[in-house]
Amino acid sequence: MTMNSCEPNNACGVSALNSTASGPRPGAIDLNPALSRRAWLAGVASVLGTLGLTSAASAAQAAAKTVKLGNAADVPLKSAKSYYVGIQYILVTQPAKGVYKAFSGVCTHQTVNLTNISGSNLVCAEHGSTFDTTTGKVTGGPAPTGLKKYPLTIKAGALYITV
Repeated sequence: MTMNSCEPNNACGVSALNSTASGPRPGAIDLNPALSRRAWLAGVASVLGTLGLTSAASAAQAAAKTVKLGNAADVPLKSAKSYYVGIQYILVTQPAKGVYKAFSGVCTHQTVNLTNISGSNLVCAEHGSTFDTTTGKVTGGPAPTGLKKYPLTIKAGALYITV
């Protein structure tokens, strides 16, 4: 579909909404005298549509990725083991015998990798934020939110995560 900005009694590229017989309307902003409002809006809509489709496609692709992490036996009881899935730092905990949980291993305060554990809490060495090893919820600040959870399954003793 072609949009034509040259309408009767209107010079090409000058929007009737931005001008009057005596010149530009008070308070109106002429974005670009050589670019009509219709052409500008069509361009913006095209870019936004493209961005929306790209985001949706990326989200769908990311949601469908299941990765084998390793053996469940490698995760110590009442502790955690770290893994990298691509560039994502993941922690798998075993808070109780045979119970495994997977979380983002990055502190939500200032994106520092979590490397310590104390009792039933993952601890950020940078500013002391703590997160529950069963739920990923914040148990001590300054972290504003809990850790992102990932679906984790066990098949034949192996851990599989969906990212």
